[in-house]
Amino acid sequence: MRDRFLYTLAGAAGAAIVLGAFLSLSGVRGDQQPVVLSGEAVFPDYSAGPLPGVNPANEVRIRIDLGTNEPWIQGERHELTVTVNADPGPEVSSVNLTTLILYLERPSFPRRDILNSDLVLLKAVGPNRWGSMDGPLVLFPNLDVSGSSFFLTFALSLNVDYENGASYGYGGWNPGVWIDSPDIVPDLAPYGWMLIAAGTAAGIALGIARVSARPRPPVAR
Repeated sequence: MRDRFLYTLAGAAGAAIVLGAFLSLSGVRGDQQPVVLSGEAVFPDYSAGPLPGVNPANEVRIRIDLGTNEPWIQGERHELTVTVNADPGPEVSSVNLTTLILYLERPSFPRRDILNSDLVLLKAVGPNRWGSMDGPLVLFPNLDVSGSSFFLTFALSLNVDYENGASYGYGGWNPGVWIDSPDIVPDLAPYGWMLIAAGTAAGIALGIARVSARPRPPVAR
């Protein structure tokens, strides 16, 4: 009966160590692959002032591309390389994008906003193309954030000059575009280390039990 218990303990210890090592491997935390997340919006015609007009020639199409890896790991820092492209209408003489902020949100209420990136300055990296002056944007979902029902939104500050001589600046324009966020998966590595520790402790206890169970040689007198 005692030997059966020791064999069971040995099997449990070995299984815990193997499973713990498996969970601790980075591959179990998600086979991360590079991905580009994109969203498009149209900045309205403000050539006549603060009330938007309806002339498509004065509109500016905006496209934002976010380079990152998916899935995201719960509780870790995630970088996004941002590129913003503008396609102005024929009656727009120039466009200048100045700042960008990114939001991670979920459609469920009452708490929709999860977190936001720092406000970053944009710099021109080509004709009607901008990138972050401060390097990649960073989002850091905490340990309470996991799942797949998340999306990204953004707010831009920009200035638009029109062929009719008018100019219009908009700070923090949020077009309400939803960009599907990478899935946020749990980090299983801590559980793996706990299993390894438990399996090792059980193995040590097993060794002590086997040594104590050995018959002692008779003491010579």
